[in-house]
Amino acid sequence: MTIFRLTNEPKTYDWGSLELIPALKRTDSNGQPQAEIWFGSHRLDPSEVDDHIGGNLLERIGELPYLVKLLAAAKPLSIQAHPSKKRAKEQFALGAPGYQDANHKPELIVAVTEFKVLCGFRSLEYIAKDLASLASSSDLFSSWLTAFKQEGLRGGTQWAFDASEAEVNQLILSREAFGQERAQLISDLASEFPGDNGLLVSVLMNQVTLQPGEALFLPAGNIHSYLSGLGVEVMAASDNVLRGGLTKKPIDLDELMQVLNFEPLIDPIVQTRTLSQGLEEYPVAVDDFSLYKVSPSSDCMLVDLALTGTAILVCVAGEVTLSNSLDELIQLAPGEAAFMRAANFFSITGSGTGYLAMG
Repeated sequence: MTIFRLTNEPKTYDWGSLELIPALKRTDSNGQPQAEIWFGSHRLDPSEVDDHIGGNLLERIGELPYLVKLLAAAKPLSIQAHPSKKRAKEQFALGAPGYQDANHKPELIVAVTEFKVLCGFRSLEYIAKDLASLASSSDLFSSWLTAFKQEGLRGGTQWAFDASEAEVNQLILSREAFGQERAQLISDLASEFPGDNGLLVSVLMNQVTLQPGEALFLPAGNIHSYLSGLGVEVMAASDNVLRGGLTKKPIDLDELMQVLNFEPLIDPIVQTRTLSQGLEEYPVAVDDFSLYKVSPSSDCMLVDLALTGTAILVCVAGEVTLSNSLDELIQLAPGEAAFMRAANFFSITGSGTGYLAMG
């Protein structure tokens, strides 16, 4: 067989949702948060192959250069970034904390439901305006504005990480200096992470709400934090994470400051490219993977598409059928996934929506 149905158990991280993945899969919640389901061959949690042979995908096909996840957040994930491949190789060889492997981890997140994110640094103009408003409301923030004016984003970020709990608490009291949406975000973050310096860092970051089908690309060094919602995430096969706040897990501010890209991210949303009816590409500048949205229907069958390498298809709505030139096929319902390799051409039919990662 060259098409395998994939299964895996949800990860029950405390930031996961009780409802989003069960609602997608039309199953009952077990009362535990379901945060992620991994589809791939990553050594930390390879998918199980659901056929008469069994085993996991790593045993069956070896390591893939990419990993696909269903991700469901009910609470914010940590403020974090991922290293470049060069930095990952160097630090992993040294046994540095936070480095699980020698690979980079560029990632693309596509919204299945409304999906809220902090992603990348805001424009310098808007940050300067907000920090000036804060400094006017309290002298505690005058040095933050000075650090930002003198040293830019690096200086402003370092100040936020080094600030005392007094500055964090004053930010909560002064949140009305911002617009309503960001003031509400600060209030929500404070209820989950009281006294956390990540609240200050969030002021420097873009606040983005993705609608279903919209995506963000997070290259090496991009500061980010997923806030809420259900998405499909595809990334290079790595688990290297440098955390800086909004978490109870270990943080490494020195290393995070080393890997961060201190350039504003003006337009974080990926602009899709329509290849044909029912087939859209999310163009990203990486060699590890490519991602496509497939929307077959009775009027639109995606037939005889060329396959180079391997593919993982995740269904998120309706019903989609994956088949190949060897007359093998698998029908997928929402929340289900399949892997395919070694077929020159493949087809996707049915009536639904899926995300196809290839690499």
